Amino acid sequence: MHKDQTTGTPDERTGFFQSLFRRVGRAVSAAPVEDDVSGRRAFITGKLLMPMLGKLTEPLERAQAAAERTMAVEAHRASRTTAQGIARTFPVLRPPGAVAEPDFLAGCTRCSDCIEACPYQAITKAPERMRALAGTPIIDAAAQPCLMCPDTPCITACKPAVLRRAPDAPVPVIGTARIQQLDCLAHQGSTCSSCHERCPVPGAISLVGPRPTVVPELCTGCGLCAHVCPAPRNAVIMVPRIDRPSRPMDGVSLYPADGA
Repeated sequence: MHKDQTTGTPDERTGFFQSLFRRVGRAVSAAPVEDDVSGRRAFITGKLLMPMLGKLTEPLERAQAAAERTMAVEAHRASRTTAQGIARTFPVLRPPGAVAEPDFLAGCTRCSDCIEACPYQAITKAPERMRALAGTPIIDAAAQPCLMCPDTPCITACKPAVLRRAPDAPVPVIGTARIQQLDCLAHQGSTCSSCHERCPVPGAISLVGPRPTVVPELCTGCGLCAHVCPAPRNAVIMVPRIDRPSRPMDGVSLYPADGA
């Protein structure tokens, strides 16, 4: 009868397992090395690594799919019409005669002809931080106001005609000044009337007591008041004209309200 070597004395059990390990070792040694290596590789790859890699790649695949969806959405947004894109920009003070902002951005070639034609260097290029507006002509009234030249050389120089003026019409309004009372020296009890004294349009800035007040109906938006304001924080902000007309056909009158 075969004796159960796993239930004998400790010495018998030790001898049994040592003999077993020797037999297994001889069998492994006798097997071809390539088969053994390939078998272990197949086992590790098929049973261990593939499931682990699957779990690791699932989040990456989801992230890639999400990125592709995001790119598709951005591409769709970029393909929208110019007018829709312009609706997300912010208002700036344009030179006299500028047409409606969508038409202006669509037609302006960033050629700088109007900038070079301005005798007072009041027109500058919008900086890169303004993104879609970058390179287009703007007026920074605090740095240099528009003096509203009667012959409007900037309009004459504009070849794409995004700066326009109807024949015999006055210089088009470009905006309206507003006084911030909390920053205004006169409104805070100090003596100051610089904006009232320097305003080139009679009655556009009136004094209510010692305090200056802008009359919107008369203000042209030239920005001279903002340029001369001596307050520590400039009390005059320029609000660009937002009701500029669309780009008209040749011969169609521009800015009828200004010519009335």
